[in-house]
Amino acid sequence: MSLPPVSPNVLAEAVDALPARLRKRLDEVVDQARGWPVESTPDGVVVTVDDQRVRLAARVLSADDAVCSCLLAPRCLHRTALLAAAPVLPAEPDAAAPPAVASASPASLGSSLRDLPPSTSRPSTEGERGQGPGWDEASLTAAAALWRAATPLLETGIPGAGAVAQAQLLRAVHEARGAGLPRAAAAGVRVVEGLRLARTGEARFRLADLTDDLRELLTVCHQITGGRGDPTQVRGVSRREYESVGSQRLWGLFTEPVLTASGYAGAATYLSDEDGRLWTISDVRPGGLADAREAADGPVTLGEVRLSHREAGRAGFVVTGARAAANGRLSAGASVQAVRTAGRGWTEEPLARHWDTRLAEQVARYRDSLVGPAPIRPAGYDLVFLQGTVRTSHSGLALDVPDVGAVEVLAPVTDPGLPAVANLRQLTRAAAGQPARLIGRFAGTRAVHGLALAAPWLPDRLDGHVDLSVDVLQRSDLPGSTDPSPVEAPAPDVGTPESLQLLRLRVERAVSGGRAAVRTPSAGEAVRLAAAHLPYGATVLTGLQEAADRRTRDVFGRLDQLDSDRLARAWLAAAVYCGAAQRHLATAGWLA
Repeated sequence: MSLPPVSPNVLAEAVDALPARLRKRLDEVVDQARGWPVESTPDGVVVTVDDQRVRLAARVLSADDAVCSCLLAPRCLHRTALLAAAPVLPAEPDAAAPPAVASASPASLGSSLRDLPPSTSRPSTEGERGQGPGWDEASLTAAAALWRAATPLLETGIPGAGAVAQAQLLRAVHEARGAGLPRAAAAGVRVVEGLRLARTGEARFRLADLTDDLRELLTVCHQITGGRGDPTQVRGVSRREYESVGSQRLWGLFTEPVLTASGYAGAATYLSDEDGRLWTISDVRPGGLADAREAADGPVTLGEVRLSHREAGRAGFVVTGARAAANGRLSAGASVQAVRTAGRGWTEEPLARHWDTRLAEQVARYRDSLVGPAPIRPAGYDLVFLQGTVRTSHSGLALDVPDVGAVEVLAPVTDPGLPAVANLRQLTRAAAGQPARLIGRFAGTRAVHGLALAAPWLPDRLDGHVDLSVDVLQRSDLPGSTDPSPVEAPAPDVGTPESLQLLRLRVERAVSGGRAAVRTPSAGEAVRLAAAHLPYGATVLTGLQEAADRRTRDVFGRLDQLDSDRLARAWLAAAVYCGAAQRHLATAGWLA
């Protein structure tokens, strides 16, 4: 079903208008609405439900853009269910950017978590909020509303986060957008999208992603209402402004397809300048697997140059009047002038300097980049450049890197519609023992997602390197294995204590099943964390356990609403600690 995007406030108003008896049936009807026939029209779509017709504009920005012909309209289930099944209207075109993650770094972990109020404290009052500079009353109010709308998820888990709960969160998202909090609003939208994927049983749903998105949302709200952090970073940016970066000489490195769980697809090409800084040209828009598969052959425009992403990843450019965002994304605006020049191989300067950089420096750069939110991180912050010998490992492909050992090479996209998995299998069978250079993305301790590979034995048709998720390797392209014996390559999570994995599991369990899912004894797990020299991990786990077990009532016998706030704060402390500890251990494992 293809429905137009809906503004968050329109859905919230529609749910509020429903009578209580119809609101109880909303989740059931939303599931049915996904199968209703949709007919495209010049100004939107028409959905037929029995004898009724619901008209939706191409972009539902107000209540008048969604009209039903039934007698109960606009307080009808037909209209509200379709609004709840439709995608959320992004605030800006750059909403397709990769999801942000919590901005706590291992270095600042202790102070960040000590600032969190204990699980037994009351929420911040109006007089206590905003002690730091840069926060106006509208921002504080919007952040507090987002916190209140998101915390019920930790009470009920995914089963209780139906259309009504999602509408309440989207109302808070709308207020956050109006208050100029794009980072918090974007995290709220991602949480809603994750809940919808989970409740519809979509194969692309990842509990870890939903957990990270909820952590990001609550972290930002906590920083705003507590007056912590740099307001510019915490507030975020809704649109990336392009600024002049002067004249540049650029050479293509590789191209990769983009396919996100939130429904965006396209391609991104990475380029390097003379100083080794990385830049990107990307074309990402709403779409699916077919769009990601075809995007590499789609057009790239840079000044007067017209070529495909696949060609741009192997070409050179001279650009004058170049404009780029802070994260290195190049603009193709009318003021940009460019001509195409010959590309460079990975063993030629200046591209070769990426492989000349010591691994310790690459790991340190990656670790330092994790401090800020993802949308403002520089292009290629998570890339690693490795040189070694292709090996077969017991679990697949590995690269034997001098002074490092075997590095597991994983497929960045496992969908068989893209060639990444098949290419890695071909390399495993017929390239073991051969030298190669690899560009990968950090994926854990001694593990990378393989993006592109260059070797002297590749055929001329690949023009120097193979983009592992774009190009298709044939058996005739490979030289044949000279070392069939497998090597021992560590799994991606080697170096992460099992006790820390248990903490992460408990954090995710709170998202999937709510309070009831974590109300089990965890004293043994806390002891294991302490024994693994993670005493603060033991503290936050005990705090989460105590907050989940605590259920108090007021003088009228009703459940105390402060218990939900205590649980959310205890969960946030555990989630931030767990995420930062995992990132620290993953990067430290590279240097062990």
